[in-house]
Amino acid sequence: MPDTARRLLYLRVAIVAGAILGMALSHKLWLSARDYPLTPVFPFLKPIPHPFDYILFGATLLALALCALTPRLIPIFATLAIMLAVCDQSRLQPWFYEYFFLLLGVAFASPNACRLIVAGIYFWSGVQKLNAGFIYTGFPWLLEPFLRHLPSSAQALVHPLSVAAPFIELWIGIALLSRKFRTPAIALALAMHVFILMSLGPLGQNYNYVVWPWNIAMAAAVVILFWKTVESARQTLFGEGAFQVAVLLLFGVAPLFSFFGFWDHYLPSAMYASNENHGLIYINDKIFDRLPDGIADYVRVETPELDSIDIGEWSANELNVPPYPEVRIYKNVARKICEYADAPTQVRLSIVSKSTIGSRITGASYTCAALKNQ
Repeated sequence: MPDTARRLLYLRVAIVAGAILGMALSHKLWLSARDYPLTPVFPFLKPIPHPFDYILFGATLLALALCALTPRLIPIFATLAIMLAVCDQSRLQPWFYEYFFLLLGVAFASPNACRLIVAGIYFWSGVQKLNAGFIYTGFPWLLEPFLRHLPSSAQALVHPLSVAAPFIELWIGIALLSRKFRTPAIALALAMHVFILMSLGPLGQNYNYVVWPWNIAMAAAVVILFWKTVESARQTLFGEGAFQVAVLLLFGVAPLFSFFGFWDHYLPSAMYASNENHGLIYINDKIFDRLPDGIADYVRVETPELDSIDIGEWSANELNVPPYPEVRIYKNVARKICEYADAPTQVRLSIVSKSTIGSRITGASYTCAALKNQ
């Protein structure tokens, strides 16, 4: 078997395995029968009714599994995946977005496009972490499981490592494209994924286990696509074909616009970047008794007359994924709670927006009346 065909086969199997595990671990995300509301791309779209939501989910998993046997079925999976994403934008998790385009790269027999996807993810993920939130909060949290077993003097290393981490990750993305530095970049990428798995795994924070298989799949993809390859940066960046151009735009250029608020936060793989929109819903205590148990479970008492629902906690606990952190998603979630209110002022959505170039972190508040008109 030629080297390119062998690499694409191994990549296809690794991505299929990672995608099936990720979707299985977050199965409620892909169904309509849930309390966390769906946010379709087009407002007129209605949720797929039960049991057809199960049928669509099962058909997608089956098509995905069969893609491991033949790349000819990738277009079928891609069609079903688009249907799922159009019905609910929350399904555009970074790992699903990456798996989708990597499998398309296999279908187009374009290993260089796949290399560009992987390199672009490392680069922009590192750039996204160049913020105070990650340096002072996000990365120290990832280090906690290791610091427990080290002397207190090791605390002095936290800040330098927090500053270095984003630069290491973005350097991996650049170096993977370079023949000269490709091998050390592969080694660093593998070490980074081992670190993440140990930090988030059962012996660490034991958090967000839906991304555990993603880290394994990413590590496998790095080895499969870059180990002992001779392609230059120019070949990887500017390979032939329309799909290569699309990948360059989506994974090489478009992420830049997220720093100006013109591209969704998750699409440039900004998970754990500690700079994203946060949504909190405040409700009058009288509404609590009207809420279904699946929503009431996430209500927290603020004062005797005021309760709150953390949208991030709700999504993470019910769907097993973080919320898709866009303001339009939070507004749609709040509209669901407004259905249980007698008066527009009984529900208030509070959003703390991420910082962008030219704009600092800001806050905004919306009542049901305001949400209805948007």
